[in-house]
Amino acid sequence: MNIPWADISSAAQAFGSVAAALIAAYAAFLSRSAAGRSNEASATANAAAAKLAAIESQRRKSELCPRLRVICEPFNLGSDILRLRVMLVGPPGLDRLDRLTVTIRDDHFRRGEHQQIMGGPTADEIKRHIWGPYHFMRFTGPNDARADDTGRTTVYDADLPIGEELPFQLEHTLPGHWMNSMSQEDWLRQRGTVVRIAFTAEHKEYGTWYLPCEIDTATLPVKIYVPQAES
Repeated sequence: MNIPWADISSAAQAFGSVAAALIAAYAAFLSRSAAGRSNEASATANAAAAKLAAIESQRRKSELCPRLRVICEPFNLGSDILRLRVMLVGPPGLDRLDRLTVTIRDDHFRRGEHQQIMGGPTADEIKRHIWGPYHFMRFTGPNDARADDTGRTTVYDADLPIGEELPFQLEHTLPGHWMNSMSQEDWLRQRGTVVRIAFTAEHKEYGTWYLPCEIDTATLPVKIYVPQAES
């Protein structure tokens, strides 16, 4: 059986076209696969780099945790008012703080969450009240620092260079207005002598640190360093 040459030639050309198309499709598949692997590898590398950067940033922040020296002393001989002196003493790599907030903490962090008693104080009244022996005087601290209207918080919103200190003034708290039968003496006896304080130190580049401490005012003057060493 004789097959015309033209038919053979046409068949060969058709086969060649199909083969070329298959080769091109396979090459495109390989290219897409390689690109996908490259993108996946790039994404993995970027995620690893970001994780390492976050770890390094956290390590650096921990290294630069502010070290505060806190001295609590009578404002004047025989006075019930206390002076609280707060100095930034380190670490050497931290040249300053950009903002320092000082807050009086309650005797328990969940004050005001208990069930309300009919005719008693509201949850907001309980939370606003300071459950401790001292609060900040309204006009306290350095030039730009003023306590809020409860005496709980004072914000120093300016640079505090290393080696410099801020003075604050504390006075005794009072019983809540709903404690009709409680005297000032009984209230202070119940509150004890320990002042619970928290410092929120901020640096524009390195972040924010929360530094709680406790100061026992039973014997004055008293000096502590914050963060306080673990016992």
